[in-house]
Formats: sequence, structure tokens, C-alpha cells
Amino acid sequence: MKKQGVLFGAAALLLLTGCSQKVEGPKSTAKSSSTSQQVKTSKKAKKTTTSSAKKVSRKQVTQTSSSDKAVWSSAKSQALKSYMASFSQAMNQQYADYQPGNETNFFGLNYPSYFKEDKLAVDDQHVTADWSADGTGSSDYNVVGIYSDSAAAHDMSAHLYLFTIHDGQPVVFITEQNQGMPDGLVHFKETANTDLKQNFAQIIGGGSATMASDKTNNQQPATKTGYQVPSDLVGTWYGYKEANDQPEHIDTLQIEGNKMTTNGSTVELHGADERNAAEKGLLDGTTTNFTPDPAKQNWGLAGSANVAGQTLSVRGWYQTNGAGMLYGVQNRAVNGQQMPVLTNLETAGQTVVEHYYPTKAAALAMKETKYEGEH
Repeated sequence: MKKQGVLFGAAALLLLTGCSQKVEGPKSTAKSSSTSQQVKTSKKAKKTTTSSAKKVSRKQVTQTSSSDKAVWSSAKSQALKSYMASFSQAMNQQYADYQPGNETNFFGLNYPSYFKEDKLAVDDQHVTADWSADGTGSSDYNVVGIYSDSAAAHDMSAHLYLFTIHDGQPVVFITEQNQGMPDGLVHFKETANTDLKQNFAQIIGGGSATMASDKTNNQQPATKTGYQVPSDLVGTWYGYKEANDQPEHIDTLQIEGNKMTTNGSTVELHGADERNAAEKGLLDGTTTNFTPDPAKQNWGLAGSANVAGQTLSVRGWYQTNGAGMLYGVQNRAVNGQQMPVLTNLETAGQTVVEHYYPTKAAALAMKETKYEGEH
């Protein structure tokens, strides 16, 4: 039997507080020598304080000057728009640009105004982001460009790209998240497409982008890194199925990187942004005489979900209809101890396929236990 699985998840705030202690001044009966010493000390303290204030002031001016240096302009915005037009043609995707006054409707979320909600994450870490006309600002990521194909997408695999400036460097992020996550955040990751990254960097530097119009419609994105499995799913899991023919009815599921191996059978997880134009056409019915790539027969299409505690959805790479699989991890009581349990559901009816445990002993002890609220 084959299985597939995955899951996908801080900002630290340091408060510096200062305190001052009020020191009682010299009494009127103090000796003149003591008063003289106080005056000298006061002058010395004043000089030191003034010097320190000047140093802080110079530092603040330097920081302000550096952070206020514009790196984006209307000309660069137009260059990016031209490049994305050719990128759309090459990828057979219809990308539109969005900005204040022209908001996205990305699965119900309106960018750039949604940045004000402060609900973004990069690599599972909460970050701040905001629109910036010149690439400067106080957010972690200053967004200078927003592109999405959500208005023209025929399924739930729309893309949203953010072109950002972070610590003075260009970074391009992508999300395909189409449902809410348990942490309430929208999760982004850096795009694996080197063409996007390189051309955005060239535009930031004042150069010209290399138009993508000469690419064939069947070209894959430049880099295929696969869908990376979150750390809490990585490892070896054990499930019990009375009906299978495995030793002791135990299934073994190994997860590492973007690979899931069940009883020796491996599935590679990949995101929708790794599909080429012909494969996208297969899903929306515009591709005819399609020939599947034999090298992708063991690929699975992975994406985020938020269904009954499950956070990963997986379907066949060339699957056009039918049910998919959902995966998620929850802590459950096993023999009086709390331990993580990986659950595999079918999307149709959210029916439990199998529970996986960290040890064989736990799988044998729980066997085909049905937890409360499960179908």
C-alpha cells in the first residue's frame, strides 16, 4: 500500500528598559570644598552626557540615512511589469500586478492592505511586511511588487509572488496557501525559480531583465527543489493495518526532505509551481495529446490544508479528479503517555486511512484505534 505525508509552521521581542536613581543634592551646611567638588563633578558629568548625546545623535543620523536610501522607482516597477508579462507567456500563466488601489483577491485576501493584519510568515517564522513605493521602510520585508494569477486560475493552485527588499537585498517569495492555517498566518517561502530571482536582482541593480518570451511553453521552472517536509513530520513512523500483508501488520513510513517512503515505495512531493505549461493545461482541459513524463510517475502534488486538523494535502501529479490524501500530526494519549500521532485521511468524507506512531510498540498497542470525532 502507498501512503504520502507532510506538514508544513517567531518573532523575538527584546525590551531594553533603563532606570535612573535620584541622588539627594548637597545640603546648605556643607563645606565649601565639598561644594566645589560637587561643581567639578557636575561639570564633568555634563560634559560626558553631552559627548554621549552627540555620539548617539551621529549614530541615529547614519542609520536613518542608510534606511531611507531608495532602491525602487517607477521605472524599475515598469521593468518588472514587462518582465512578468514575458514570464506569464513562458509559463502559460496569466499574472497581473497589484498595488494600493488595485488589490488582489487571493482566496479572499486583499493584498497589499492585508499586510496591515500582521499575519505573514516566512519559513514558518512570523514576519512583518508592508507596501513600499521606494523599497524603504521599517518592516522586515518592504514589498515593491505583487503579482498573482488568481484572477485567471481555474483551480485551487493559484500563485502569489511578493517582490521584496530585505536588509537592502532583493528577495522573491511565493505562496499557494488556499486555506487558513492553525496559526492563523499566511506562509510564504522563497521561490525556487532562479529566473525570477536573477531578473529581479538585475532590475534592483539598475540593469535590464532578460525577457522570458523565447522560452518554450513546456519549460519547467529553472530549479526543482521539491516540497520540503516540516521538521515535525520528519523521521520514521509506524502504522497498524489488520488487512495488510506486512510483518505484524505494521506499515513503515519514512519521511525526509521531500520524499515519503511507505514500505519501500517512494513518492516525491512537489509544489504546483513546478508544473510546466502542458501539465497545467492537462488540468484545465486546454492540453491535448498529452504524454506523461515517465520520470514524474512517482511525483505527488503537495499543498497546504486546514481540514480536521490536517495541514498537508497530497494528490497524484497527473491526477485530474478524485479524492486526495490529507496528513497532520497531533499529540494523543498512548498507553497513558502523550506522543505525536500522524494521521492520514482521505479528502472525500475525511475518512481515516491510518494512524502512524513513533514506535512499533505504540502502533501494536493502539492497532486500529478510532479517536473521538473521527470518521
